[in-house]
Amino acid sequence: MADDFEDDAAGGETGLEEKLPDWYREIFPAGPRDGFYEKLGAHALIHVARDPATLVVTFDNLSDAGYPGYDIRPWAEKFIRDNGWSHLGVVAQGPTWFRDARLIARMEALRDQGFFEGYARVVMTGTSMGGFGALAFADLAPGCEVVAFSPQTTLARDLVPWERRFARGRDQDWSLPRSDAAEHSGAAAKVWVICDPFLQEDMRQVGRLPRDNVTLLKAFGQGHKTALVLRRMELLKAVIARAVTGELSEAWYYQSTRGRKDIYLYRKVMEDHLASRGKEHRIPRLVAAFKARRQAQRQARAAATSPGS
Repeated sequence: MADDFEDDAAGGETGLEEKLPDWYREIFPAGPRDGFYEKLGAHALIHVARDPATLVVTFDNLSDAGYPGYDIRPWAEKFIRDNGWSHLGVVAQGPTWFRDARLIARMEALRDQGFFEGYARVVMTGTSMGGFGALAFADLAPGCEVVAFSPQTTLARDLVPWERRFARGRDQDWSLPRSDAAEHSGAAAKVWVICDPFLQEDMRQVGRLPRDNVTLLKAFGQGHKTALVLRRMELLKAVIARAVTGELSEAWYYQSTRGRKDIYLYRKVMEDHLASRGKEHRIPRLVAAFKARRQAQRQARAAATSPGS
């Protein structure tokens, strides 16, 4: 019987080893790191201990939530691993907005056990739903920094009756603790909020936050997809990295994002902004300017690579 058992275990599932995520390779019994994986209903916590001084806590967004494969990764997992920071990833299996009593209790238990206090620097981050999570759990690590891309503060109907987006999120249980991020973000030393000032719904959400520790980085023309536009500009990693290392500043952000007008997604968002304000007549000029910049860039690249250059 022992031989039969060992044969079955050794065979395994074809191709399963290739599906194992890198974070698991680090923390499995023969791996080089301490850490844990814990499933809590529709959520999971994934922790990898690397840098003993720096912890990055990430929360899934709607695009990542619900991934069905074995090789699941928390948001920004590879980027955080490549930088050698410790990581606590909060994974969601759907549009939960982290409204789960077991998850909330477990996160608060980690606080009570001194988990967050064990790190000199804690940064919490996420986008949209993940931005809500980063804000709503910020007081678990007083003095942390938060980087929230296009976040919500709550979807509770009695608090934001004007919010009509995220229907499945609004149907979650908003009677649970930590349902209003505006009540929990004040304990952070610094809250960086990246948000499009043209998007009224997002600005109304952000406007509910206490202002003492909030710096609003205005993402003009990026709509609700601020993180995606920054990624297209190859700036998303730099924004988070500078926040983790304490180097993020308004001056650097605005200087670095001047190239947003060359991103196609920016153009489409701006077209929608103009149309929603009854300014359709300005769209052709916007499109013409975008195409002219693209053409000039192509010509510049061709000149730089020509044999005579």
